Amino acid sequence: MGKLYCNSYKGNGANLNYRQIGSPTGQVADVIFIHGLAANLAFWQFDTLLPISKTHRVTVYDLRGHGYSDMTDSGYRCIDMADDLADLMRQLQIKTATLVGHSFGGAIALEFVAKYPERVDRLVIAESRVHAVQPSNCAKDWPNATEALQKLYALGLNIPATEPDSGVWLLEQLARPEWREARHLLKGSPLFMPFGPWGGGHRSAKKWLTLLETTQARQEITAASGPSTRQLSKISQPVLAYYGSRSTLLKSYNGLQQWLPDCYARIENEAGHFFPLSRPKSFIDNIRGFFETMDARSNRQKITAVKSYCEVGAIDGKGTNSKEVVA
Repeated sequence: MGKLYCNSYKGNGANLNYRQIGSPTGQVADVIFIHGLAANLAFWQFDTLLPISKTHRVTVYDLRGHGYSDMTDSGYRCIDMADDLADLMRQLQIKTATLVGHSFGGAIALEFVAKYPERVDRLVIAESRVHAVQPSNCAKDWPNATEALQKLYALGLNIPATEPDSGVWLLEQLARPEWREARHLLKGSPLFMPFGPWGGGHRSAKKWLTLLETTQARQEITAASGPSTRQLSKISQPVLAYYGSRSTLLKSYNGLQQWLPDCYARIENEAGHFFPLSRPKSFIDNIRGFFETMDARSNRQKITAVKSYCEVGAIDGKGTNSKEVVA
């Protein structure tokens, strides 16, 4: 565990809390996990990260204003947090990495790859709203609106049907102390929220409310941001779009498949927005499967390139053998 002061050169620096485990021995050495709003690095449960840490160096960190990172007055747009990540990677001497982002963390990852494409090997985007293809997330447009809204109404939560940022609205309401029991009642449902009944959950809820009430975070988080569809179409890295079947963000899931040139898709059955936290083993197993598929594809491409090189070399008299080329 440590802290690094990031983005001081922009006059809006913040100490970012981070932790690393594992060794960079895989084909893609580094994997960085980016949590979403109102969470912290503990969102990524370390026992489930251990399988990945056996072949990769894993970095997790608290976003600005979250966990044990500094809470500044501003700097909460996706592009600001992408710059935070770039500076964190620079100081940790991580040249390139696979980015795994949940919710707002995935939006940061997409902003990052659009701005720093040379720093990204591949991406996992889990339950992220992509503004370019889903400008709003109104409760009335949820795929399971009738069922979900009835459950929220039964708890006393009357979400405005036209609220464009329903996810942020729910996170704010359920962070309040008076909804502590409601949070507990939502456990195990697609509407589950990350504020558990334990001390850490209460601290996260309190910090989230402080962030919204004392900084510019609310305005900056909800402002339209992220790559355009044109920018999405230029992302060459392989991307796993991983969403829950009960997600309110399936427009983003479909949009990523439409616009990304190299997109793999995965649905977690009967799961809601926070399934990486409620189903960590399934989440990590599917990520590892994606990594293995990409590694195998990379190996096939290398073999094909070697064969092509040898065939051309044999024609022009400059051939070599594949073992030498691979080495």
